[in-house]
Amino acid sequence: MLNSAGMSTRSARPYWPIHTLQGQNTVNETSFRFESWRAPVDRLRGMADADPATLRTRQSVQHRLQETFSSHGYQTVDTPVLEHTELFLRKSGGERVAQMYAFNFRDREISLRPEYTASILRYYVESGQSSPLPVRLSYAGPVFRYERPQAGRARQFTDTGVELIGGQGSAADAEIIHLAMEGLSNLGITGKLVLGHIGIVLDFLDRLPLRQRARDWLIWSMERLRKGQPVDVEGELPGLISRDTLPAVFFELSDSLNEIPDDQLERWVLAVLHEVGVQMHGGTRSSEEIVAGVIAKMHQTSEAEDVRRAFMFISELIEVRGTPESVIPELRGLLQRHGLDEGPITEIEMTLKLLDAYGIDTSEVELNLGLGRGLHYYTGILFEIYDPEKPWLQLCGGGRYDELAQSLGARESIPACGFSYGLERIVEAQGSVEAVSAPAVLVVQADSDSAIEAARVAEKLRSENQTVEIDVRGRSVNASRRYAQRRGIARMVIAYADGRVDEETITTKNQTSQPGGEA
Repeated sequence: MLNSAGMSTRSARPYWPIHTLQGQNTVNETSFRFESWRAPVDRLRGMADADPATLRTRQSVQHRLQETFSSHGYQTVDTPVLEHTELFLRKSGGERVAQMYAFNFRDREISLRPEYTASILRYYVESGQSSPLPVRLSYAGPVFRYERPQAGRARQFTDTGVELIGGQGSAADAEIIHLAMEGLSNLGITGKLVLGHIGIVLDFLDRLPLRQRARDWLIWSMERLRKGQPVDVEGELPGLISRDTLPAVFFELSDSLNEIPDDQLERWVLAVLHEVGVQMHGGTRSSEEIVAGVIAKMHQTSEAEDVRRAFMFISELIEVRGTPESVIPELRGLLQRHGLDEGPITEIEMTLKLLDAYGIDTSEVELNLGLGRGLHYYTGILFEIYDPEKPWLQLCGGGRYDELAQSLGARESIPACGFSYGLERIVEAQGSVEAVSAPAVLVVQADSDSAIEAARVAEKLRSENQTVEIDVRGRSVNASRRYAQRRGIARMVIAYADGRVDEETITTKNQTSQPGGEA
């Protein structure tokens, strides 16, 4: 229950609104005076703080990754953390949509970005379509996904990666995969590369008259099956196929009806409709057209079988995994049995040859044809990179998405591919956090009249590129010594009002005084 200020009245903790919300979707500054309540406010579950040492490590890692991106010609851009929800609904996929922090604000549907690719493509469509292709862009920033927090997975984390817009074929695929591997290598991490191709599944699904809802679910289920998670295809069927009752009736009679030639079937259906008193005159369609429509609906009963057939194919495909030498012959046989295009195999083979030219040991690559990544905008080569010391820790993921730009409003279809790292996971894979060095000098006041001179001394030392901390608590000199010891500060400078300074080298508990001179 909410009060007039929009706050819950269930809590017994006292508060008094000083300013209240005025009208629907109008936000005014609101503050509260707390008298008896002094309980701490916890951080949100799944959100993590970063201490100075951890943050310094992340910044260092990000800087080195950015140097790697720049060496390949990628330029950094940034996009807003808030976007229209529709941007992520068009091609993200059901799983990602369920993870979005989406809300309505002033009659606008808005979301915190759950990933960067859609935002970067939106930026390109809006601002970069006149640029010569390819366009190489890199990025880094926070993303938000509402998922169950666990090891290596938070609800806010840092995405950093690249998008190669206009990059066509295996040359572009190999470039981004090589770049992803090189970025990790430059950090001392040897990643385990897993390679797939979503085009095989898309080719199979394109040959079936499936609704988009069923296609999306099948692609989503592929990723779950690959991870060993249960998928109940029979339980999902009612929501994936036509809800009409007529096809269900014909489904029960399908074996018998399939034996009747179409011209006889039309007469049979017409006779049945007359027998039950259905009037088919007086409308805009002839009785023959109506019957043809009935038969078309009858054939929709094959939807269930098509979904089952596609599910069985996906279940078979996810078992095709291993080294390229062992997988490619098995995969070629599978595609031939189902009459599918072998183009994806050609693309995989060419990408592997290019990776070999880049110096990547392709015998260590794992081909996994069940790789789907849970997003609906992928169209070709997919890949993920894992920490070999922690096989569950995915460090990077990406692939090809040739249709995304046009779905977001581009003038034409534009080939594109890219990847992103999870920055926090990379730091975890490194296994160490850089120590934050203490300031080199602590400047303190000799007495209460020395504040101005202490400020001048501190600025002079900083102009000499020294890291300086100045006492702002009015400590005594002895108390400042103890503070410097605890902080690991090596030198202390004592400033006097008359311009004199004393210097002390802080060791452990014994200080050596070195008086005299100007600092």
